[in-house]
Amino acid sequence: MAAGNFAERIAAYGAWRRELVDGVRRYGQWLESSELSDAAVRSRIERVVERLRDDRISIVFVAEFSRGKSELINAIFFSRYGQRILPSSAGRTTMCPTELLHDGSRPSSIRLLPIESRLGDASLTELRARSAEWIEHPIEPGDRDSLAEAFACVRQTKRVRVEDAAALGLFQSDDEDSPIQPDAQGMVEIPLWRHAIVNIPDPLLEMGLVVIDTPGLNALGSEPELTLNLIPSADAVLFVLAADAGVTRSDIEVWRDHVSPAHASGRFVVLNKIDGLWDELRDDMQIEVEIASQVASVSQTLDLPASRVFPVSAQKGLVAKIQGDAPLLRRSRLPELERALSQELVPQQQTLVREHVRREFDELAAVIQSVLGARRRNVVEQLFELNGLRGKNRNVVDHMAGRIKAERADFEKSLRHLQALRTVFSRHSQSIYSTIGVDALKRHVRGAREVMRASNFSVGLREGMDRLLSAVRNDFTQVARYVDEITTLMSAMYRTFNAEHGLTLGSPMMFSVRRYQEELDRIEGLHRKQFGALTLVTTEKWALMRRFFESVAARIKEVYDLANREVEAWLRAVIAPIEGQVREHQAQLRRRLDSVKRVLDATESLDARIAEIDESRAQVEQQLAIAGELADQVRTVLAQDLPALHELEAA
Repeated sequence: MAAGNFAERIAAYGAWRRELVDGVRRYGQWLESSELSDAAVRSRIERVVERLRDDRISIVFVAEFSRGKSELINAIFFSRYGQRILPSSAGRTTMCPTELLHDGSRPSSIRLLPIESRLGDASLTELRARSAEWIEHPIEPGDRDSLAEAFACVRQTKRVRVEDAAALGLFQSDDEDSPIQPDAQGMVEIPLWRHAIVNIPDPLLEMGLVVIDTPGLNALGSEPELTLNLIPSADAVLFVLAADAGVTRSDIEVWRDHVSPAHASGRFVVLNKIDGLWDELRDDMQIEVEIASQVASVSQTLDLPASRVFPVSAQKGLVAKIQGDAPLLRRSRLPELERALSQELVPQQQTLVREHVRREFDELAAVIQSVLGARRRNVVEQLFELNGLRGKNRNVVDHMAGRIKAERADFEKSLRHLQALRTVFSRHSQSIYSTIGVDALKRHVRGAREVMRASNFSVGLREGMDRLLSAVRNDFTQVARYVDEITTLMSAMYRTFNAEHGLTLGSPMMFSVRRYQEELDRIEGLHRKQFGALTLVTTEKWALMRRFFESVAARIKEVYDLANREVEAWLRAVIAPIEGQVREHQAQLRRRLDSVKRVLDATESLDARIAEIDESRAQVEQQLAIAGELADQVRTVLAQDLPALHELEAA
């Protein structure tokens, strides 16, 4: 096996996720059978399972054309097919952004979005959900010819008039350096498709890998969602250069405008086509010196450590894998890139998933432990009370019953305070939902659109975008205030119930809107970088700005949706401990009073009742032990690291 084989690492990660899902589900099933589950608990279990099931590792390949990007994808991921799957030849082979993934709920196919969809206001995110907008061609899984035929679609083009290309945002008349120039008839060549999604049951893709192949030229600038969503949300970006071309001006522009700002980490620069430096008139040492010199030059130009620049020959690496030529594979240096991906990308993703699942699961396990702990404490107190009645007269028993009734009355008063808090809690919760709800966002977007449509000058267009971002910032500022008020209320109620009724509530879980505000900062930075210097707006720039605005609106909707889900989860988490312990305390007070009444009414002997409660205590102890054991099993899997590379290589 090649050193650092990425496929093996992905497979190990997939197995870890499956084992974790099994452990979480076992825990949830036991809670159900033990009558310790409710709607909130079931929701939490399902949320953890969904997070693990839907987890994806996405890798974006970015390059100008003729850098060998598609060949690199073939070499890393699809050599087992024994031929090229993505088209790879001289010139442009990827004319539209192409996603390779596996979605078991859909048939194997390639879905193609016509380029004309750029004329409308709908963003790519919105169009994903509109099946009628896409052209879908079936793919026969495992059939190499069927796959090759499907991928051939991504290089399809058509010729249109200059005016039509400008309206689509694919041609700018004032860009003299553009490689797209009209012919004698005033026609230009443009992509036939705007976006392609290839859904196939490939082993790597089934494990959750998503590969995104982006076109070169001005595609990154003309399709805003690539820079707003796909590239920033990717776990890794492979920026591909060609050793025979060096770092061109367009390479530097793509790097500085679209890759470097989006990813502080997870950036890999691939210096491809080093086989062009293999010269029979030079010895291996001279070739190595030349490659090292190019790596140092790329490192300096891109302001990136040399350790992040990987010289490879994708074409020779693909040939070597297909033909089983180990010496050629080593010379291609492809295994070194695969090793770097294996060492960094997969463990990094595991760490992110581990932290998310651990936080969610530990909160759930803590609630269950607190409920069972309160149950055990109350049973022990009940046993102590009943044992104290041995040999006592009726007056003592009456006194104890009165004391329990007084405790119950005091607790009922506290419950009225809790109900008042629930009312405030519910009111604040609804305020949060309405503040970052769909209707609020629609109002902001509508107002910003009106400002933009009223002006053909860049100042007016910037005002529209500024208005949208300002309104959204205000929403999250308001949400932060509501969150602070809820946290203060819950902290006070936790302390009250701890002090007055002996509950064991800690501090309420914290919540912050900082991550959403940082995303708004990033969006604003991209907008100012791309459009801040404009004075007059051409038709082409207006079309691009409109699409950028719609992409921003779609991205902000995603931010709102995420914030709603996370706020909802936080609200459940912050109320669940007190509600769980309050229910348990109510039930125990009721059982204590019932026990004393039975003794008073002589309907049950004291010894029999003590034996029954002692049996309940033993049952609770057993439940605590099982709950702890099942939770520890999940935590053990969470703590597992993926096998070391040398272990995979030796397997």
